[in-house]
Amino acid sequence: MSDRPRIRLFLAYQTDPGDGGGGNLANRVCADVLRSSFDVVDHREDADLQVISYAWDGAPHPARLFIDHGSFADAGFWAFRAPGLTSRDTVLVASSVCQRIAQRFIESGGPSVVTVPLPIDTEQFSPAVDRQAVRRGLRDEHGIPDGGPLLLVAAGFVRRKNHHLALRVFGQLLEQVPEARLAVVGSTPNAETSRWYRAAVSDLAVRLGIASRVQFLGPLPRPRLARLMSGADLLLHLTTCRIENFGLVVAEAMAAGLPVAASDWGGLRDLVSPGGTGLLARTYLSDLGPRVDWRSLVGPAGDLLRDADAWTLMSRRARERAVEQLGLPAYSGRLRDAIAVAFQRSSVAATPPVFSPGARELMFRTTVLNAMHREIRDAGDEFRLLMPLDGGSHYRFLAGPAATSERPPIVQQDDHLYPVAAWHTEADDVVVSDEAWPSRFHAPTPALRLLQRCDGTQPVRGTLELLRAENPEGNDMMRHAQWLVDRGVLCPLDRRG
Repeated sequence: MSDRPRIRLFLAYQTDPGDGGGGNLANRVCADVLRSSFDVVDHREDADLQVISYAWDGAPHPARLFIDHGSFADAGFWAFRAPGLTSRDTVLVASSVCQRIAQRFIESGGPSVVTVPLPIDTEQFSPAVDRQAVRRGLRDEHGIPDGGPLLLVAAGFVRRKNHHLALRVFGQLLEQVPEARLAVVGSTPNAETSRWYRAAVSDLAVRLGIASRVQFLGPLPRPRLARLMSGADLLLHLTTCRIENFGLVVAEAMAAGLPVAASDWGGLRDLVSPGGTGLLARTYLSDLGPRVDWRSLVGPAGDLLRDADAWTLMSRRARERAVEQLGLPAYSGRLRDAIAVAFQRSSVAATPPVFSPGARELMFRTTVLNAMHREIRDAGDEFRLLMPLDGGSHYRFLAGPAATSERPPIVQQDDHLYPVAAWHTEADDVVVSDEAWPSRFHAPTPALRLLQRCDGTQPVRGTLELLRAENPEGNDMMRHAQWLVDRGVLCPLDRRG
């Protein structure tokens, strides 16, 4: 730092001194690093730069550095907040998905967007010296038997975190590793949808016949979560949450030496290297919501859990990556560099961003939605209302960078199609009862017959031959197969492993 000017900072945010994680913890670590590296002043007018978190306003002088905690995934942010940013501002984002969203929305001008991944406590979250001793402790504390692989879900009961998909992966995995168990850690937010979802996940475990192998542990303090991670064998994290801009629990699991099987969604792909530090399941945007090719994880996860050498290698690589890229020294260096970038921009002319045509259209639609729908309470309500508009173009424009693909896969003759979401029929309608992205649509008879046959056990070619033998008049069945994939009820199994 000796070759840099001494920059005076004003911290325009407060932190909770408690043990909570997430954005509050990141803000607290950020403040500690800034105080140790720069002159932090008590009054805004004495500063060269102000650091703002959980807000997108504030006096334009001095220059502003904003810490983003997922707002880039919100249509309302782009409609109502982003136009107020200027070329003198700098925004810190936690992953490359936010960079891709910014590039899609902003043609020129506007703030500098700098990626600074969130910091991880790699001492608290670290591999156990004696994993079997940790398992014995978990047996005594939680009643989790100390034999067999232990899988873990660690997320609050929010529908888009997709606990139900993790249960489906686990249920199929038991066919390969029957001695495995699953521990589910997470609070239930005080909201009707969250309470419903918690009950739905518990009911699903019963319907799948795996309730005796699943234990719901509720919320755990961070030290106990760290210990649980150090004794577990695989983290399942299949989120399609809009604001999964980083994936803190995934990063903490990696620091604990815990391999991760995750959705290829948002910031998670920055953390998980497929085959290196974990496994990733393809995601895509169907016409009726994001989908995760969850069944593609089952085979590779089973192979990993049965191969001690492969597991040890992946565990070591996950730990090394977390320490090198997400530990405090790496974070501190990136943060200091970002402050230097923000300081350099403080002298440029303050010009507003120039938004792309797609961004302007989405911003207009969002403004109209908020004017017409007084029931909108949050960004999630905006997102659901945007989804069906204009053929889903706005939904794909906003969420596309988070997914593996903005469009569903193209069905091939050799594909194995399976139900990516739970469904049943009512009259001629298909009711998709997926807990996160439910829907209902009318289906023609050929499509219903095809849907009833697709269980992932044989290629599309064989299924279509059977259907044609039953009904020689039937044709164009590949079109119906693609239509069911586009609607988000069937998925071609990714067999690349």
